[in-house]
Amino acid sequence: MTISWLLMAAHVPAGGQRGGMVRYVVEFAKAISTHPDVELHVVADPAATAFWQPIVGDTSRIHPMTSAPTAAQALMERRGMGSAAFRERFDVVHGAKHVLPSHPRGSGLLTVHDFLPLDRPGDFGRLKRRLLPGPYLASIREASALVCVSEATRDRLSSYVPEARGNAHVVPLAGGTLVSVSTQEVPDLRGKRFALVVGDDSARKNLRFLVDLWPAVTAEHPDAVLAIVGPPSWKDEEQHPDPPGVQRLGFLPDEQLAWAYRHASVVLCPSVLEGFGLPAREALDLGARLITSEDPALCEVSGDRAQHIRAAEPAPWVAAIAASLARPSDAATEVRSVRQWRDVADETVEVMARVLHG
Repeated sequence: MTISWLLMAAHVPAGGQRGGMVRYVVEFAKAISTHPDVELHVVADPAATAFWQPIVGDTSRIHPMTSAPTAAQALMERRGMGSAAFRERFDVVHGAKHVLPSHPRGSGLLTVHDFLPLDRPGDFGRLKRRLLPGPYLASIREASALVCVSEATRDRLSSYVPEARGNAHVVPLAGGTLVSVSTQEVPDLRGKRFALVVGDDSARKNLRFLVDLWPAVTAEHPDAVLAIVGPPSWKDEEQHPDPPGVQRLGFLPDEQLAWAYRHASVVLCPSVLEGFGLPAREALDLGARLITSEDPALCEVSGDRAQHIRAAEPAPWVAAIAASLARPSDAATEVRSVRQWRDVADETVEVMARVLHG
């Protein structure tokens, strides 16, 4: 039996390029679109129709959603408004970012990435702090099934909604798409020794911690570069001038991002709170040396293949980074078999097949 699957993807921009939940929904959609038992539909930003067409195929399965600011869009989705798709019946209605319609016309699946609106409300503007937690918790309670991206996230789920733990299934993310791409050199990093950090400039990512300690690193390695890949802060925080040796690259295409992972002296993940930690997964998949904080999700993803250091202690980080910069790159390391996004899609389909077939 073919499963009709509505994926709520209105947060994906026209180009499909961002990290976090956008990266999840794009890679998941690409993988599940090829599943023999699934007919994929997406709720999408009208501006992203051209992006989705090669993935979904039939444009009749791309359902436009009224564009709105993030908080307003979440409320519309929760109320089943903004897209005609919410009035149609599907076997699975899949919320990929915090909310499900309150009365989905099908079995509701919610992917639980993290609990940032509850764990770190100060990272959000006042409107999001007020509007997001209620619909998120209600969606968790009402879902036919929950997919958590890590055991750490399921543990956070248990602390907020204990009764939902039995309905939660852990389906870890994948980073395998970068393994198979042809790499392309990043011109700004040509011939340089660099440490790589991938992520946005929000407080929980702890990027400022690395930037502030970088002068201590360059005191030992004057030519060392801290290469930062990702967008600017999504909270419009005041930006402080970066010290010498810090290079912000913005978004990189996959070919250049894969090159950066493979040629970095070390990849750094200093976050104080993660739901999964996709850059850590990608770094290990590409054979990079890795240092992370002691955040439970990052430790879960990387295990004994990374060095773990408390996020608030600069001196151990400086020593570990300096030691990595002094060692030859591991770029030639043979990469072991890695988890693929088709594994994520297959395991998620298995969860919902059990729901649909009792």
